[in-house]
Amino acid sequence: MRISELAQQSGLPVATIKFYLREGLLPAGVPISRTQAEYSDAHLERLRLIRALRDIADLPVATVGTVLSAVDDDELPLLDLLGVTQTAVAASKASAVPTESGMKLAEQLLTDLGWMLTEDSPLVESLARVLDVLDGEGEPVDAESLRPWAEAAWAVAEVEMDHIPVEAPRAEAAHTVTVGTVIYGELLAQLRLAAQEAVSLERFGPPQPVMAPVEGPAAGAPATRKHPRSGRRADERQRSQG
Repeated sequence: MRISELAQQSGLPVATIKFYLREGLLPAGVPISRTQAEYSDAHLERLRLIRALRDIADLPVATVGTVLSAVDDDELPLLDLLGVTQTAVAASKASAVPTESGMKLAEQLLTDLGWMLTEDSPLVESLARVLDVLDGEGEPVDAESLRPWAEAAWAVAEVEMDHIPVEAPRAEAAHTVTVGTVIYGELLAQLRLAAQEAVSLERFGPPQPVMAPVEGPAAGAPATRKHPRSGRRADERQRSQG
């Protein structure tokens, strides 16, 4: 495909693609004339990854180049590639420098949980920053107090690792990590907020009538309850649809 078609299929302007070519992020196409080149699906896949790293993870061009170099290094194990990508995304969200006590708390927490990270992992600093805030608010930061959150995080991480296409091209694995870390992280945050509201209504809201599903519940399935502020009751909906 020509660069105009590459731009159309990738959703990126031709000028942006030419910038990525000049920066060495996108490999050159196969020359077909003095001023034109032919591009393939591999270029389209590369642009998909670059777009995720730039637009979703908000990484600077230099950091994108670091991740892409890891993708192109076939001798670099997949584990290390995932680590480079995760580190790049995590570092882009870094803010304050953690305190020395926060670092010690983070290291002790990981030890108590039995979690082993790579040597000099920047995720220890990310964790330390959060523990600094919790500790400053007088919240417990020991492993036993944080274990419910740690267990939930471990379960989510296992789902995410199962989602990584191990047999697919390395660029696809890096793309999955980028999208998973940022977008699914936001999805998890929003689902958590929705769950908080649902649980609070379940525990502290006024008793609500049980809504009978139209076709009847499956064996062993819990009855569905809905708070009045979230919509009309089932019998009202049925009358309006009838």
